[in-house]
Amino acid sequence: MARFDGFDCFRIHKIPVCFPAPFAGVGQYCFQSCGGLPKMTFIRSLIFDVYYILVTVLICLLGCCIFFLPQCPVIARWWGQLIIWGMRVIVGLDFEVQGLENLPQDSHRYIVASKHQSAMETMAYHVLLPRPVYILKKELLYIPLFGWNLLIMGSIPIDRSSGAKAMRSMLDGAQKRLSQNRPVVIFPEGTRTPPNQPTKCNPGVALLYEKCDVPVIPAAVNTGYFWGKKAFIKKPGKVIVKFLPAMPQDLPKREFLNELANRIEQGCQEIKPE
Repeated sequence: MARFDGFDCFRIHKIPVCFPAPFAGVGQYCFQSCGGLPKMTFIRSLIFDVYYILVTVLICLLGCCIFFLPQCPVIARWWGQLIIWGMRVIVGLDFEVQGLENLPQDSHRYIVASKHQSAMETMAYHVLLPRPVYILKKELLYIPLFGWNLLIMGSIPIDRSSGAKAMRSMLDGAQKRLSQNRPVVIFPEGTRTPPNQPTKCNPGVALLYEKCDVPVIPAAVNTGYFWGKKAFIKKPGKVIVKFLPAMPQDLPKREFLNELANRIEQGCQEIKPE
């Protein structure tokens, strides 16, 4: 890496790339992420990131303009569709869904407990489910424009540092949205995890299972193999989201958490790329 007139400059696959000195960490991150990868993978990832930012900003602006309309939640579906289209066309990443027959057909009052490997899940369920509501960390609400849109969509923010208060708030929010005939999406692990890391479910999902009296549908993904946590590079391939059969009713808390983790983990192994 060399410094020139306030810029940190280096080459990725013989392509000169320069970042302003205050953003040297960004440059170093890209450099480390792209070493040894084909040049087109880097270029496609860069183009997709620009596309992703532009689409997200435009959708957020639209959401702020029509927030008072009852049809407003549909813009989240548009956002998901546009991002998935961009992944396919720009990155070469196809999208497949399995197990739709495991979703209740007579009502949208259910909970999807999904593995969380990538940012991809945050948009995929907007496309696959009817007006879904996400349980998410409160810090996301502080992102300009984006955070406001999360509230407009009816998201359920939780303060993970507030303990029992956060659990009560999550339960109240989930029950309210379910009463509106909207499915609730929760990531039982609470954060994105690498593909081969064993699934460990937190108690929050068990509280919803016990108190909400609706089906809990496990969901497995393989997204982390193509778009990892905080990864700049997006790899071509086939993303799969797999809905699994609903959890049995009236399981004890610990048994439920273990069974949910086992089902999700087994589902992820079944759709693991070869």
